[in-house]
Formats: sequence, C-alpha cells, structure tokens
Amino acid sequence: MNKQQLDSLFISSIEDGGMRISLAQGKAKYKMSRGSFTTKDHIFDKHNLKFVNKEGDNFLFSDGKVNCVMSLEKGENIKLRFKADPKYNRFILKIPAFENEHIYGCGEQYTHLDLKGNKVKIWVSEHQQVMKIAKKFLREKLFGVNPDYKAPYKAHQTYYSSPGFMSSENYFVYCHEDAYGQIDFEKNETLIKFRQVPQSISILTGDNPIDLVKKITKLVNIQPKLPDFVGEGAIIATQGGSDVMLEKYEALKAKGGKVSAIWCQDWSGQIVTEFGSQVYWNWEVDNNLYHDLKEIIVRLNNEGVKFLGYINTFLKEDTPLYKYAVEHDYIVKKKDGTPYLIQSTTFNAGIVDLTFPEAYEWYKGIIKTNMIGLGLSGWMADFGEYLPTDSVVHGGDPEKLHNKWPTLWAKCNYDAIKECDMEGKIFIFSRAAYGHTVQYTNSMWNGDQHVDYSDEYGLGSVIPATLSMACSGVGVNHSDIGGYTTVLHMKRDAELFRRWSEMNIFTPVFRCHEGNRPKVNVQFDSEEVVDEFIKNSDIFAALKPYRDDVLKEYYEDGIPCNRPLFFHFDEDECYTNQREFMFGSELVVAPVMRKNVTKLKVYLPKGEWIGLFDGKTYESGHIEVEAPLGTIPAFYLKGSVHENLFRDLIKEK
Repeated sequence: MNKQQLDSLFISSIEDGGMRISLAQGKAKYKMSRGSFTTKDHIFDKHNLKFVNKEGDNFLFSDGKVNCVMSLEKGENIKLRFKADPKYNRFILKIPAFENEHIYGCGEQYTHLDLKGNKVKIWVSEHQQVMKIAKKFLREKLFGVNPDYKAPYKAHQTYYSSPGFMSSENYFVYCHEDAYGQIDFEKNETLIKFRQVPQSISILTGDNPIDLVKKITKLVNIQPKLPDFVGEGAIIATQGGSDVMLEKYEALKAKGGKVSAIWCQDWSGQIVTEFGSQVYWNWEVDNNLYHDLKEIIVRLNNEGVKFLGYINTFLKEDTPLYKYAVEHDYIVKKKDGTPYLIQSTTFNAGIVDLTFPEAYEWYKGIIKTNMIGLGLSGWMADFGEYLPTDSVVHGGDPEKLHNKWPTLWAKCNYDAIKECDMEGKIFIFSRAAYGHTVQYTNSMWNGDQHVDYSDEYGLGSVIPATLSMACSGVGVNHSDIGGYTTVLHMKRDAELFRRWSEMNIFTPVFRCHEGNRPKVNVQFDSEEVVDEFIKNSDIFAALKPYRDDVLKEYYEDGIPCNRPLFFHFDEDECYTNQREFMFGSELVVAPVMRKNVTKLKVYLPKGEWIGLFDGKTYESGHIEVEAPLGTIPAFYLKGSVHENLFRDLIKEK
C-alpha cells in the first residue's frame, strides 16, 4: 500500500463511518504475581461516537452528548491527534482492516508470528507464569512431552510490549501512549483500546516491507552500536567465582576456543534458593567469591577477553545497598509508606524508584563506580517489568508509569555508560522493553526460555519472538544458548545445547547461559559438546565480515539483522513461516527445532540457493535436506555479494 492509497483509505473510512471512536470512564484492578499480571476493568458512562462533520483537517465525532475531535496531520506519515474531555480515560478507535492481511509485531510474541484474529495486550509483564509452568509439568507427566503444545493466545504475556503493529499490506500503526492497552485484530476491522486517550497515533506506509521497516525503526529509534568485541567469538558463562572462571576459560583456550568475553552473572555474590543458583542482588563485587577481580579483568583484557556482569532493578532485602536505599527514601513504597517488597522466586527485594531523581542518580552512580569502575565491559540489565500498579512512586501514577519502567531502567544504564565516555566499548543487553526502550540498549535478548524444544517457552519460541521484534523495529537481538529455566523434569541435554548453538551462529551475539541449575545442565565445556561449541564459535567469528555488513545495514538504514522471509520475498509461505529466518539479505536459516531430527523439510524462496555447509545447489520451493547433529540447514543465494566468504566457510568446515 502506498501513501496515496493509505490517505484515501483512512480519510474515506472516516467519512463513510468505517472509523469510529468510543469514549468512557473506567477504573481498573490489577493483580501481580512475580511480574505476571491479571486485570479487570469496570467501565461506565460509555459513548459510541460517529463522524459528524469536518472543518479542514479536524474531524468531529459525537453522539450528541460527548464530543471528540480528531485532527489529521499529513506529511511523510499520517498522524492522528485526539481532543476530548479529560474525564474520559477509556478510548476505543475502530479502523478498517483487510480480511486476508497478516499482522505482526506488538513487541515480542513467543507463539504466534501472525497476530490476525487475536487480541493482544499492550502491557509489559513477566512471560513466565508459575501456574502455567505447573500445568505444563502435570500435562507432560500425564501425557508425555509435547513441544507442539501452545496455550490459547489470550494467556500470552511478554517482556517486550510495543503499541505498534505491522501489516502485510505494508502499513504500520503506532500508538504514542504508555497506558495499558489492547489491540483486537478482527476480520475486517482493528480495535485499538487504551486506558487513556492516546497522545497520538502514527500511521506509516511503505512500498514494500523493507521500505516500511526502515520507517518503523526510525520511529522507535536505532539501538546503540555493539562493541566490536561481541562479534569476535563466544561469550561464555560461568558461575562460582574467580577460580572456576579461570579454570573453565583456560581449559577452553587450551582447546583452541575463541572467547570474546566471560559472563559471570554472580560477580556480586550467589544465593541458593529453591529455584536454584541465583545472583545476590547487592551490586558490589563479592571479594570472597571473586577475589582479585580487578587485576584478573586487566589480565583478561590484555588477552583480548572482556568480563561481563549482571544488574537488575531490585535490591535484596537486608543487603547493605538495600538498607542505604531505604534510609534515603529511594525504594518504591506501599500506600502505608513501607517498602513495597516483591518476590521474584523465594526471597524479597525492593524496587529502586527510578522516577525519583536522587535515587536515579544514586543507582546510576553504583553502575559507574561498582561496575564500570571495576573494569566490566558489559552486563545483563535484567528485569523492568515488575512495577506494581498499587505502589507509590515519586513520579506519579504507577499504572501510567508501568510501561515506562523498562525505558527508565535501560536509560539509567545507558546514561552511566555515556557519562563514563564508554559508548561503543560496553555491551548491555536487556529483557524488558516498551516502544522506544531499544534506543538505550545494545541488544535485546529473548528472555528466560525453558531448556527444552517447546514452542511455548523453549527453543521453538525463539524464532517467532525474534521476528516479531524485527517487525516492531528491533534490529539487534539474541537468545541464551541452551535456554535458562530449569525446573522440575526439565534439564538441558547435549542435543538441545548443540541445536541451540547452531542456530545462534546466525544472530548478532553468540552468548551462553548456565541456567538457574548449572549442575544438572549441559554446559559449553561439557565433554559431549565442547568440540562442537568451539567449531560453532569459530564459524560465528568467521562470519564477522558478513555480520558487520548486516549490522551496518541496521545502524545506517534501520533494517533488522534477523528478518522474516517476507521482508525480501513476496510469496505466500514467506508471510506465515515462523520456523525459518533470514540473517541479513543473503542467508536463509532453518534451525532444527525438535529432538532426534536428522532430516528437515525446508522452504526456499525464489532463486537458486547453495547450502552453506554442504555446498550443494538447491532450487526454490519445498525441499528435504539432511540435518544431522552438527549441521544446520543454512543457504545463501547464488551470486550473493559475500559468496566468496561463504565458499571459504564450506572449505574450512
């Protein structure tokens, strides 16, 4: 759809009654459990408004009692602005839709790439839910493991929510509003609902998906550039202190492993809970566990290896930093004035009030002094989804601030880096986001996947999550190799680790995670996987010239690194395929998503394709390829710009 067609469609839909507005008053109730939310809304004094008349670019909607004026600004994009009595805090806009269109985006979607027919909540939440995990355990105990199982979409929650969606008809709608929302993608119309009259709504169009996604990325902003070291090899993960870290690193180095960084999330200490090995949420180095860390970091840097850590928005109750924060009024409170303690797993923690300028500066100072000052070259900036709506924060109404919280958190980290003049040298990766958050983080990551193949939570959820992010304008993203969450019967075996490692070659970041129960999970240095892990990290490093060009496309033009097939190929299957992805414009990747699979059915778009690892020529269409462990089906177009690099890769591997 071009701009002229879009203008015509929306203007005509206003005048013929296809676009409608409803206003109401409402009061919501929210219930939060470990970052997951349920909500009910009491609606009263509702008014369904119809188009009445037009004065210039102002359109009056009314039911005779209540009015809403919608102004239409036409430029490169269409922007809608709304003016109504402020007592109305519930808003519904009905806009026309296409029956056969596909809908993508709204942030990170783990089970459904195409959202048509679904009702999507626009609310940042914890994706993992205790009750759903318990049901999964019972279901798999009774009926066996079924990786195809997906709960109804209505139960979906996500770490990264975005008030914007992309259509296969080449238009994008973005709501400039932070309040709780829901978008219903019905057959012939789309219902945009918010618990506030939106500040504005932008409608973009493009000649094709690539043209459109460039505009989307410009709207939500480009992420800061990845430091160069991230692309030079594997980011290995260890826990347990300096001695364990150095032992694992030296052993891998002796085998020829290419390591770019070592990620020790427990640099601040370790706490063992019923959930497993967790970080001690007090952001000071644990000198007993990580003795001589500053000197060790200098030594590692001299060898071309960086050290990464971890931080989140919480402080564990009764830790030194928590006590200091309470004394200085830096913690989010309950209505009775006491600290609002959340429970993530089995211990209590306070939330730093990022809307209080003094608290923000203090927390930023901790990052500058205790992390950057120690020599860290990056960290996981975890969480951001947990702000309770019944809390008291310095910045105002927590319900309206909830979706902003991940942005405040990412900005706190980014500001610390910027003020230390370390942009381009420090790597931060984030889990939670809303809308424009990505402008403050080098990379998103797909959250805490289960250590299994499941489409709902495990390996099978990574591609839809990544591609929906791309359709939301996120350019740099990755997942934990092997997943993270290990509970009950779930344990990471060698095959899962190997398949995940193969897939992550074709992302901007090749990073491990030990998981919450390291001792029961296969790790990068386990005997049955270490040789292949080294091989895959070598391939990742060898692809750096191509990956750098893919990243350049994103940083300069706004085209995400990992892309759905339909970004480049206008073919029916490309619009619905969520088992394959493109890495840049020259590679199609079809990861193996199931256990004990050695042959895979693959769809290749129009063109002549060469197997990246077997050198065979493949025609377009549905094919079956060999996919033994140690090989991932990946293909490049004959005549690609980087064909020589790809050919050399085949010869070497």
